[in-house]
Amino acid sequence: MSDLSGTAPANDIDPRTTASYRAARALVIILGVLIVLALLALIVGFVWRLTNRNRPQTVTDVPQIFQLKEGAKITDMKTDAGHVILRVKTDQGEEIEIIDDASGRVVSRVIAPK
Repeated sequence: MSDLSGTAPANDIDPRTTASYRAARALVIILGVLIVLALLALIVGFVWRLTNRNRPQTVTDVPQIFQLKEGAKITDMKTDAGHVILRVKTDQGEEIEIIDDASGRVVSRVIAPK
């Protein structure tokens, strides 16, 4: 077979004591710690997302009820880009109401008196 006796290092220095070995070992330890920290951050993120789904609704999350004034009648209704536009005739004159269709909140109101 082959003789490997000539391939041994001439000096008897342990390779684990060299600077390059220690640097590589430190790099492996640091990268291992970073992988563990990334995994922990991922787990915390999943738990945080799962637990925040059942948060109580705030006042702005609850759809509001839009009620016409006494004797008012809707004469025209249109929808545009997430808004409902109502043309309302009242005893005082006409109004145009722009309502957010997701929340029911009145975004804008134009009143034209008689």
